[in-house]
Amino acid sequence: MVEIRAAVPADADAIAAAHIEGWRVGYRHLLPDEYLDAPAFARQRRDRWRLWTWADGLPGSEMFVPVLDGAVVGFGHCGAERVQPLCDQSGRGDAVETSHERGEVYGFYLHPSAWGSGAALPLIQRCHSHLCDAGFDEAVLWVLRDNPRARAFYEKAGWQPTGREMMFEGPQSIDAPTISLPEIEYRIRFI
Repeated sequence: MVEIRAAVPADADAIAAAHIEGWRVGYRHLLPDEYLDAPAFARQRRDRWRLWTWADGLPGSEMFVPVLDGAVVGFGHCGAERVQPLCDQSGRGDAVETSHERGEVYGFYLHPSAWGSGAALPLIQRCHSHLCDAGFDEAVLWVLRDNPRARAFYEKAGWQPTGREMMFEGPQSIDAPTISLPEIEYRIRFI
């Protein structure tokens, strides 16, 4: 059985592991192996999550984690829609301008060992509940266009592409490759 709860600082390493391995497996065909496999990639992610700055600059946002067999296996970060969305922003602590028109799921990752476990649907539903409770009638999220697994999951959970696209300008970390990847905006209405 999956438990969904608010994240606490003690979850930082498990959240980082889901983020690291989610990228390593999910984006293997999109980003260079030498970047994904580099010790610096994992170290930077762990260090960033250990700072526990994910809510800085995003007032009212919330981080939820799925717990499966006693272990945190991912995270869902949501709140008010960002005016200028930036992929890979969760955990950076940068000040971000938000809108009060719609909600947004900023980051949503499961550790690959939990893919197919049934943890993703209750996690996205908890994000939906948080956004509804915050007064949003609809929400958006951004997903890499060439991430068919994630896109299929979001569509199954009721999200639909809006037709709006932007370019993800490479990972937001030191020693990241220079790469541009198209992202697609998805939207869901709660009412």
